[in-house]
Amino acid sequence: MGAYDTILGHHGAIEQLERARSLGRVAHAYLFHGPDGVGKQKVALAFAQALNCEDEEKAPCGVCESCLKIERYNHPDVRLLASESYLVGRGLLEMEKGAPSLQIKNAQLDELADLFRHRPYLGRYKVVVVVDADRMNVNSQNRFLKTLEEPSDESVIILVTTHPEALLPTIRSRCQALGFGPLGREAMAGYLIERHHLEPRRAGVLAAMAQGSLGRAVQLTDEEFLQARDGVLASLSRTLSGDLADVLAEVEEIGGGRSGRDRLEMSLDLMEMWFRDLLFCRLGVDERLLVNHDRTEELQRFTAKTSSRQLLRWIERVRTVRGSLRVNANPRMALEAMLLATRSG
Repeated sequence: MGAYDTILGHHGAIEQLERARSLGRVAHAYLFHGPDGVGKQKVALAFAQALNCEDEEKAPCGVCESCLKIERYNHPDVRLLASESYLVGRGLLEMEKGAPSLQIKNAQLDELADLFRHRPYLGRYKVVVVVDADRMNVNSQNRFLKTLEEPSDESVIILVTTHPEALLPTIRSRCQALGFGPLGREAMAGYLIERHHLEPRRAGVLAAMAQGSLGRAVQLTDEEFLQARDGVLASLSRTLSGDLADVLAEVEEIGGGRSGRDRLEMSLDLMEMWFRDLLFCRLGVDERLLVNHDRTEELQRFTAKTSSRQLLRWIERVRTVRGSLRVNANPRMALEAMLLATRSG
């Protein structure tokens, strides 16, 4: 099975990349943009495999030495550029001390520039996949721009991001953009049934909750996830009807501990899905479009206690907190402020 065969959807993007490769018109820089978890990075790595595959007729074959090295992140000509936080979270970096940075550092960009000074060692192209490219601040982006301005025939840079607007116009203008959209519920449910052996009802619920993100859908297959959802929704219910002490208790339950940031991000996703479903219920939207379609009776009860204006405000507050986390806000303080504001309406 080739590397592209393991990717769900995005046939148009893959066809465009393969057409460019077959015609010898590979761009120096690409910008892969779209929702989180839909497969942008997977397509980027598969394209890197295709560019350096030893079997050009079946590229990317997925089984040659070059393809396997890229899959294992140890190919000398293919580099993954990402924040320390991302690399640590995937076991690709060990930190001796201190918390991993959420930003891509200038020192990493200097290493990238040095990589492109030399010809490919093993393959035909030197490829760099920049994960969450928006994690570069303005200073780092200007530094990175120098690399983009000095292309070589044997180098390809692929920027992957969910926030292309956060990149400088001068960077975006030097890249060939490829958009990646959300994946369909049925396709994701089928994937979960086939690859993760879920029963159809549960696969359908998780595919709906993932909102087009296969990466998120796979994360949700954790047996504890639905229990976590119930806990978050129970906490939210108590917050909306409780006093100040209740609010602070919920902060400790949802946002506390060493994994507070990860837990908070998951909680925010669940809250936004719930508020969105409540809004849809108020507007009389088809129940098949609800994420939490297994909780329709509870949604109807909540709907009677809220207004559309309240729900829109709550959704905006959730998004504000999520945005603040991207700039290193304190998770506990951010959640506390949101819950207090939500309780006040």
